[in-house]
Amino acid sequence: MSSWVVAVRAALPSPRPQGWQAFQQAVGLAEAGAGPVTLVGDAGMTEGVPPSLEQWLGRPLPATLTVARPGRRHRPPTAGVLFRRNLARVRSSKRVLLCRDPRVAAAQAGRWRRVLMEWHVRPDPGDRTHRAALRGAELHVTVAPGLAGDLAASGVPEERVLLLPNACGLDPDRAAGRPRPDGPVLAMGLHRRSGLDLALDAWSGDPTLPPLWIAGVDQGRVRTDAWADRIGADPRLADRVRLVGPAWGAERENLLDCVSLWLAPYPSDPDTRTRLCPLQVADAAGSGLPLVTTDLPSIRALLEGVPAGYAPADDPVALAARVRSALVGPPPRPTARPSWVDRARHLLEAAQ
Repeated sequence: MSSWVVAVRAALPSPRPQGWQAFQQAVGLAEAGAGPVTLVGDAGMTEGVPPSLEQWLGRPLPATLTVARPGRRHRPPTAGVLFRRNLARVRSSKRVLLCRDPRVAAAQAGRWRRVLMEWHVRPDPGDRTHRAALRGAELHVTVAPGLAGDLAASGVPEERVLLLPNACGLDPDRAAGRPRPDGPVLAMGLHRRSGLDLALDAWSGDPTLPPLWIAGVDQGRVRTDAWADRIGADPRLADRVRLVGPAWGAERENLLDCVSLWLAPYPSDPDTRTRLCPLQVADAAGSGLPLVTTDLPSIRALLEGVPAGYAPADDPVALAARVRSALVGPPPRPTARPSWVDRARHLLEAAQ
């Protein structure tokens, strides 16, 4: 079996979703028996994450996983230079490369046993780098039906497109035994900002809603600071909405034990309707908690078979009503969700 290299242009650990996804997938490949797996990360700045990868994941790393990253942080362009240097060191015609950046797929085509490109942005055939990535990758992986349609419209044959939604990275045993306490509602701060702005509108307008906890810190704290300013300026929010900071690994599981519902609000626009990569929703679906999210085709496709409360993307009154309804309804039955190991097995099969 070929060994694998997973390449991501994000720091490790990183508050950016693509860093977390690539890390989870590399761990999943190692645990699925892919052989030696190397994860190549960037040297970018980090904030709001633990210092070690073990703390980030919440458990020891697989013995077959190696992480190649600079010893200290650097800003561009040095970060990019070091990333390319580390990737070149592990390049081999006997290895499979899974990358998440069209620039990497375009530059690495033909230098590996296989190149797999995972698309989380809309492919643009008018862009020279995207064209090279579309031609050079042997398999194009994507998480959303809309992106799969974009790949087909860009001329990629159907047999070279793999629709593979994001997986759940939470402990299934912990989720199955999770109680439903009379606790606050949880929203993760890595959501797009307007989704949480809508949640703050709902809490400001409805004093009957329970406390709202917002977890996470974005790089540069632009969104987090904006929410803090708004909460502090609105007396209807100041005592009811709390920014709880970043939570990874065991801290994230502990946080979920304290809350009553997972709120995952997103905006609605042409891209989010069908091309959204709802990483938070994948975890929420396997958390053992009631879930309220936005009524988007991309999210409904991911949550097939999972009960959830759906709310419009632009109506804070309707969102508040959906939250109240979910809180008084029966607890959800535990729903087994695909893990990152399951997702890795699909990748291994598709790459043969």
